[in-house]
Amino acid sequence: MRSATLLGAVLLLAACSRAEVAKTAPASATVEELGQMNRDFAAALNAKDAALAASYYTEDAVVIPPGEAMVQGRAAIEAYWKAGIEQGGVRDASVETIKAESSGDIGYEIGTFVLTMNGPNGEPIQERGRYIELLKRGADGKWYSTAGIWNSAPPATP
Repeated sequence: MRSATLLGAVLLLAACSRAEVAKTAPASATVEELGQMNRDFAAALNAKDAALAASYYTEDAVVIPPGEAMVQGRAAIEAYWKAGIEQGGVRDASVETIKAESSGDIGYEIGTFVLTMNGPNGEPIQERGRYIELLKRGADGKWYSTAGIWNSAPPATP
């Protein structure tokens, strides 16, 4: 009888532990929540605010621009976007999420972008491309990029 009581107590504790873990485990994020980081980032570029754009990255984030060296750390990422804003004259940036998923505090987003910049003679040049962001949920509940890579989309074939 005593072993049956002990077994019942162990099973009750195990059930309570599983219920407690379920209550404290972060829920998966929606595609809308995961994509918000890049929509906010694009808005910061459109506002020509490199500091705000960099604030959507973790302190130790890495970005891998096409044909360029990796950029590591939020301060370096801010300098990268500041130079891009000043030199390339970003006119308009927009993003569209294609797919995004998360598990706990880690997620990813795959999407497309359209970036309009000033050309050599001040005429608008439009670049279309694709990106992947690895995301991490911050203590504030918002999603931040911890690693990102992008490239130009190939031109459409006739």
